[in-house]
Amino acid sequence: MILSGLKYSFISDMHIKSYPFNPDRVLNPFTGWIFIIFLSLYFLGCKEEEPEKFPPSILLENQSGFIHTDTTVGVNTQMNFAISAKAGNTNLTNLIVLVISSGNSQRFLDTSMNTPAFSITKKFIKGLESNEIWTFIIRDKNRLSDSVSINIQRDTTVGFNPIKHITSLIMSAQNNSEPGSFYSFAADQVYPLFEATLHQELIDLVYYLGEDELTMGSPGANIETGIFEGDFLNWTVRRTTRFIELATPPEVFDACENDSLLIASWNDGDGKRKAKFLAPGKMFSFKTSDFKTGIFRVIAIQGTDAGTVNVEIKVQE
Repeated sequence: MILSGLKYSFISDMHIKSYPFNPDRVLNPFTGWIFIIFLSLYFLGCKEEEPEKFPPSILLENQSGFIHTDTTVGVNTQMNFAISAKAGNTNLTNLIVLVISSGNSQRFLDTSMNTPAFSITKKFIKGLESNEIWTFIIRDKNRLSDSVSINIQRDTTVGFNPIKHITSLIMSAQNNSEPGSFYSFAADQVYPLFEATLHQELIDLVYYLGEDELTMGSPGANIETGIFEGDFLNWTVRRTTRFIELATPPEVFDACENDSLLIASWNDGDGKRKAKFLAPGKMFSFKTSDFKTGIFRVIAIQGTDAGTVNVEIKVQE
């Protein structure tokens, strides 16, 4: 019997046909979004976790002659610190020394670097404050930090010291070799450029006309190119004296007979490498490379780049 109305007489006559997968036929819009979110979360969860960040570390080394813990120090005493620091995950970038006294916080040091570790020594002079909190801070590229703090009190049994009074010191600017633009406190002598080069390890002050007009600086002050022949390129020692402009009344300076005013007028955090825009009557506190503090007052100025300056100086012996 022949069956009519059948499209295929035998199974072998049927054609196999494949159909592409269409999610719209299987998933409604809601379940489709659930599927996409699930896949996103899955791949996000497969991401590698960031490594843990470890902060740097800093310490004051316990060495003979170096301060590493709370102590009492006489005024104007040199304080030595041996500082060591190590990185955590990333290099060290900043060493900062903060000093808090009488409610005020000042930076005595802020230096940059890019190193995994260091061991250095730093020197400071004890001021007049009765109590100071010294904090040494290290920071790294991840902005992580570590610090160590100590208390330093002033020894009230230690008195003040005598000073040297230079009533008149005349120096000439760069285009006048008489008497010269360079002065040494140790030798108490003014030198022209040629002789100063021979005694560069002694030079504390340099007088010249530059971009900041009449200026008192030192060989380590980055004096502008072209002011002095050779631009100190052949100098192996370039001592640095730092300065702070003062508003001290003249009578206070006149009455100064020991180094109490000199110490009180100086602050390591405010020192600059140049005393700029000199004019008669102006006063500047200063500290030399030998940590001697002093004050100079401008008495008179004549001329410019070939002129002279006359200053009065009171400095620690």
